[in-house]
Amino acid sequence: MRNLMQKFMIFMQGRYGTDKLNHSLFVLFLVLWLVNIFVFNRTASLIIYIVELIILGLIIFRSLSRNIVARSAENRKFLPIYNAVTGWFKLTYKKIKDRKYYRYIKCPVCKAQLRVKNKKGKHTVRCPRCGSEFDKTI
Repeated sequence: MRNLMQKFMIFMQGRYGTDKLNHSLFVLFLVLWLVNIFVFNRTASLIIYIVELIILGLIIFRSLSRNIVARSAENRKFLPIYNAVTGWFKLTYKKIKDRKYYRYIKCPVCKAQLRVKNKKGKHTVRCPRCGSEFDKTI
């Protein structure tokens, strides 16, 4: 067992490994796999299966690649998209969790999300990002 691990470690030296793009591709692969279970049309199922194989091949290619500069450049281009999507889900989760005590509004100047207490009436809100003040009725 130890000899097999050493051979694998030697094989993986200088390889790229995994990153956020590979993890996201794997999640996409799992989602397509679950969708393919419930698709009863043979043509659609075959197309989804081919896309799954392409994604799986891309994951393996990226993980075993020795061109670390190119793979990290691909990951750097992907990260802003990933951060935008995960940020939206985190904000939506916070909005749902805080809906009883807080309300989320957008600053009219810089479009930042502001959390204000959920008290009825007219409030003067100051944006911490741009410093502008505006009135908001809740």
